[in-house]
Amino acid sequence: MKNVSKPVTKLIVPLAGLGIRFSPSSTVYPKELAHLANKPVIQYLVEEAWESGIKEVIFVINSSKNSIESYFSQRHQDAYLKRTLTKLKDLPEDLKRLHDLIKKIKFKYVKQQSTLGDGHSILLARKFINKNEPFAVSMGDLLGLGKEPFIKQLIDIYQSKKSPVISVEKMPLEVVSRFGVIALGKSRGRLHEVINIIEKPKPNLVPSRLVLTGKYILTPEFFSLLEDLVKKHKSGEVKLADALKVYAGQHKLYAYECKGHIQDTGNKLDFIKAAINFGLENEKYKQPLKKFIKTLKI
Repeated sequence: MKNVSKPVTKLIVPLAGLGIRFSPSSTVYPKELAHLANKPVIQYLVEEAWESGIKEVIFVINSSKNSIESYFSQRHQDAYLKRTLTKLKDLPEDLKRLHDLIKKIKFKYVKQQSTLGDGHSILLARKFINKNEPFAVSMGDLLGLGKEPFIKQLIDIYQSKKSPVISVEKMPLEVVSRFGVIALGKSRGRLHEVINIIEKPKPNLVPSRLVLTGKYILTPEFFSLLEDLVKKHKSGEVKLADALKVYAGQHKLYAYECKGHIQDTGNKLDFIKAAINFGLENEKYKQPLKKFIKTLKI
């Protein structure tokens, strides 16, 4: 591995899934554009990236998600201002924040016609990553709740250890078997060496209570691993977890328990929970929402 001290400035976000769990609305617009409190799910990911030092976001999307490209398009937003005869200085704060974000970050897109797993999607973004350049990956359904961005925490670990690092969170034993779970080597505080990753293990075979939470700092070696897996599986799905498992058997791979909590938004019930959690994080909605919750008769 060479030049591992290069800064992490690019983020890959695989979004090529069809969003079937959010049908029927996902037949019309991407679930990633659904609002949590004051902005869409996807904007939380982009803001986390910017706050972590990311300068370029690479979305891997399918043809049903072109509206994501429009959302982060300066041209599209300018056309909206023109149609509404609104000046930038008169915009609501939430919309001003989006315009500011668009100016700060470079957005690139890969159009994927078939959904062959998040690993395949990440591989398609290879052309935007330079040789020996580390990069971040963030799964589109998983948002960090906490004071410090998860990606920033992982970048700090990567720069210290000079090895890829993944985010994990300790979950109750009764739910661990629903996730990808890491088998541990040496541990020190929140940082752990990964010796294996087991997808959805049976409850009696769970190697730890630490599950994957969808944030990663990786190096270009992973593209070769993913390419090999795609050739091996041909038309089957290839997951990033498959490549992580292979990598952990050959190199140093770290897992870090990020400070904060991961909020899943990938199914309808968790999305409802996310709406409440992010509403309580928002200064504008926090007190009215707390007042409303107290009135509920459960």
